[in-house]
Amino acid sequence: MSEELKNLEGKNWVATMMLCWTLGGLGAHRFYTGKTTTAWVMFAMSITCCLAPISAIWAIVDGFMIALGNWKTEDGSELYERIPLLGYLYIAMIILALLYVVIQLVLTGAVLGGAMAGAGSSMPPVTP
Repeated sequence: MSEELKNLEGKNWVATMMLCWTLGGLGAHRFYTGKTTTAWVMFAMSITCCLAPISAIWAIVDGFMIALGNWKTEDGSELYERIPLLGYLYIAMIILALLYVVIQLVLTGAVLGGAMAGAGSSMPPVTP
């Protein structure tokens, strides 16, 4: 077997990363890399609506591990053809999304707090 073909044995990093991005909450990246027990746990958590956020956080952590090149398949082999720029893009995208959510929560809290404070003002009642 040639050296080039030997380097392509195993699981592809880009495929693992894309599965984590798109179907990570369902454990697709874990199924692909042979970690079927935890993949089924993630899948079961995802279809159980109240546990889906835990599965989503788990998928984000897995995404960071894959992006940084710290992910191994079930048999311990490394993923081939890692593209560091794509991994860093994933990390930046997740951080920006989390910052967006935090800012939206703060702004929503400020608006609701202002509305609640205004509801108790001394406005005269409206009569028909």
